[in-house]
Amino acid sequence: MRAVPTILAALLAAPCLAASTEPPTQVRVTVDGKAYVGNTGTTIEVDVGGRKLPLRVEELPWRHFEAGRLRFDYPRHFPWEHDPEPPRSWTLDGNNAVLMVFENVAPRRSAEAQAEAIEELLLRGAAPRRAKAVLATAKAGPLSGVATTIKVVNYTMSNEIFVIDSGKSSWLLVLQDALTDAGEHTAEYLEMRARLSATLEF
Repeated sequence: MRAVPTILAALLAAPCLAASTEPPTQVRVTVDGKAYVGNTGTTIEVDVGGRKLPLRVEELPWRHFEAGRLRFDYPRHFPWEHDPEPPRSWTLDGNNAVLMVFENVAPRRSAEAQAEAIEELLLRGAAPRRAKAVLATAKAGPLSGVATTIKVVNYTMSNEIFVIDSGKSSWLLVLQDALTDAGEHTAEYLEMRARLSATLEF
């Protein structure tokens, strides 16, 4: 009799396998005033002037950030945090990687000054490692900034800080990563940085 619950569990497991995968996002598309609901990645049939046409909507793995003339893509799974109080700031926080945007108001900070502020907050007297940071972007050319590596208790954190000036507006862009045990950047960070390089505009 002991085998009965085990057999039942095995039989019931098969139909439940699909439930272990996160369901797709539902989308609503309105065509000529008529709404159609479906899942991302599936094709639905829409009626356009009496013609039945296939429509497919895909959910991309990115979200699009826009503040004034500053625009870029970032990973879709990063939660959004915004502080509207001047100077405004945004924190887009992944599992290991973090992307922060700070409005750089007068008196404007340099990348070095922002690096020092981060180091003072985290280090408490320990010496950081500093280096030059370069972010090559497809649409805005290369950006020069500061890279700082900080050992905090049992993990190592890296920060790349860039100043972005666009007319009367200025922004501080901070790319943060919790490095692996081997001291390398995480895959999440590399993916975030690559998409930033491809899409950053200001």
